Amino acid sequence: MIIRKLIKDDAEDYRQIRLKALYRNPDSFGITYDEEAIKAIEQFRDRIPVDNKNFILGCFEDKELIGIVAFHKESRIKFRHKAYVSIMYVKQKYREKGIVSLLLNELIERGKAINEVEILLLDLVKSNFLAKQLYLSWGFQIH
Repeated sequence: MIIRKLIKDDAEDYRQIRLKALYRNPDSFGITYDEEAIKAIEQFRDRIPVDNKNFILGCFEDKELIGIVAFHKESRIKFRHKAYVSIMYVKQKYREKGIVSLLLNELIERGKAINEVEILLLDLVKSNFLAKQLYLSWGFQIH
């Protein structure tokens, strides 16, 4: 398995896994499948950051994108010390194989390399108990 930053050429794979995540886990995200499904591929391509302070990581097995996680650093001056984890998703058949840990570890290591970042935040749906347990096991705290 390979973990790397997504690039603009990954837009179609990104779109497919994003739609699968929204379809299979509608309660885990702040947007619906129907809202995303109507968007053109260019909109997904535009969401893939090209700078080093924001990124989407993808986990690939062979050439298949099987998991994603995004890192977004605040750009507002008073909040530049904050960054966010978002859109964590791993395809069902690859769960419980340590892929979430691989993605989170890579995200955290890359985040540490960004000097201004002091705190890493994330939101999750209250009823998503498995995600809550996972993030608590990684040292995240409820705020």
